Amino acid sequence: MRKFVRTYSPFLVYFVCVALAYFLCFYLFPKYNAALAYLGFLIIYTYIDIGVFILGFFMGKIIVKRSIDISFLLCLIYALISFGLMLLIGSLKYVFYDYMYSNFTFTFSIFIESLGDRDSLFVSIGTFISFFIGEIIEYINDKSNS
Repeated sequence: MRKFVRTYSPFLVYFVCVALAYFLCFYLFPKYNAALAYLGFLIIYTYIDIGVFILGFFMGKIIVKRSIDISFLLCLIYALISFGLMLLIGSLKYVFYDYMYSNFTFTFSIFIESLGDRDSLFVSIGTFISFFIGEIIEYINDKSNS
């Protein structure tokens, strides 16, 4: 378990930063400052369209470099974990944005409904693909150097 935390900690830091950005840009800025909301939406949607692929690729490479022993199956497991975490972040975006001005109770049905959001699925699938490609490229480079 300790190896897993050491290996996967860069992605967990990335996960927390993206969740914080979603909170700021989809809940806090639109609720209290309209000018910052436009800037926040611009930053987040630029990240959704471009940054997901770039950061996912480099996160995949970093994870393989930090890992002591890596296999193809472990690369796939790490990519699937990142896919699940990004789906969770996508559901938070949906909750922050749709329930901004009302009190709500976060239920499992709201989470399932939020999984159908196009942007959330795009971010999750983009992260999964680019993360997995980054891991495989680094895995092949590591095996060819050995």
